[in-house]
Amino acid sequence: MLTSFLPQAFRRPVDDDTVADFLAIATRHQDEGHSFDEAMHLLLRSILVSPRFLYRDLEPDTAGNTLDQFDLATRLSYFLTQAPPDPALVNLARRNQLGESSVLSREAARLMPKRSTDPMIRSFVGQWLDTKLLAGIMPDPKFNFDDAATNLARQETESFFAEILAKNLPLSTFIDPDFTFSTIEFCQRNYGFTPPAAKEAGDKLTPAERSRFQRLAIDRGGRYGGLLGQAAILMATANGVDTQPVIRGAWVLENILGMPSPPPPKNVPALTPDTRGAKSPRDLLAAHTQESSCALCHARIDPVGFVLENYDPVGRWRAKWPGSNAPIDASGTLPDGTVVKNPMEFKAWLVANIDLFSTCLAEKLLTYATGRVPNYAERREIERIVRANREAGKGFEDLVLDLVDSRTFRAR
Repeated sequence: MLTSFLPQAFRRPVDDDTVADFLAIATRHQDEGHSFDEAMHLLLRSILVSPRFLYRDLEPDTAGNTLDQFDLATRLSYFLTQAPPDPALVNLARRNQLGESSVLSREAARLMPKRSTDPMIRSFVGQWLDTKLLAGIMPDPKFNFDDAATNLARQETESFFAEILAKNLPLSTFIDPDFTFSTIEFCQRNYGFTPPAAKEAGDKLTPAERSRFQRLAIDRGGRYGGLLGQAAILMATANGVDTQPVIRGAWVLENILGMPSPPPPKNVPALTPDTRGAKSPRDLLAAHTQESSCALCHARIDPVGFVLENYDPVGRWRAKWPGSNAPIDASGTLPDGTVVKNPMEFKAWLVANIDLFSTCLAEKLLTYATGRVPNYAERREIERIVRANREAGKGFEDLVLDLVDSRTFRAR
């Protein structure tokens, strides 16, 4: 049993001494008067609390800081499937072939998740885009947004990610696509637009067709479509009641642009209503950021947050500040000095500077895969991979395969 089970539990071959050590646990327990079943129970418990079962990448370095073949198989498998390596991966590692670039890329392509329900997609999207937070957000009843709508919003984002990966679409698709996943009814009720196919069908659509979750063609450059126009993300960056430009701005800097802001100083005062006569969130923040300790970070955060203020806490478009007749001013100056007036111009800027987003996503993927934040040298490697990917006209799956073959992915 140990000869068969230990290599599976530890995800690598085990030597005779290791088998003998664990066997001794059981035999010693029996010698002390316990039954065979009790000895087996203790034996299995000992295996399942062993660091070699609980942790990965524990083996001594074999070539500098590079993973050995079995740890590489484990990293690849848990990254793409959230499961231990299968027999094919283990056999390649045993034959010392997995480290070859062509073999590693082939195996990564074989294990690549393709469906929105695949564990890696749900897990990574939930962590990167914070859709895992949706279950804890209860939108105000005035939004008429129930649990079914929340689940549909999460499904939109997961299906969108899966489609870009499965079809190997360009990275710019994440920002300004010509399709979305949703239902016609949800598009009309929550987003306020009718997909082109539904316009053509008109009154011929049945209730079942209107409520069917599907891939829908949309026009590029519009209010909706892409990560920044999806209800799940706009909900995750609000609190169900109102929006806060600082939270959305910091989120975009961290998860879309890859420019995380430092935490606020400990002595920064909290925002208070009507600070110095403020009549809108923009006025309120302008008064707040007159504090010298606040101004530097808010100069980066606030413009990006205000760009998304036309979207309410569940992602619906609005033209006026809540509780006021004042029109929403969604303009802002971006980190490179570009002035944008609305979310559509911001999306166009992101597409024109897509390497910022692509590098951010690549770093998130490698952090997820390796369990650590890339260091300075590794970030430079990621930037080179992203640039080469764009220059060669490659897509998202190509980028993932290139990241798997990187020194960063192979490093301990």
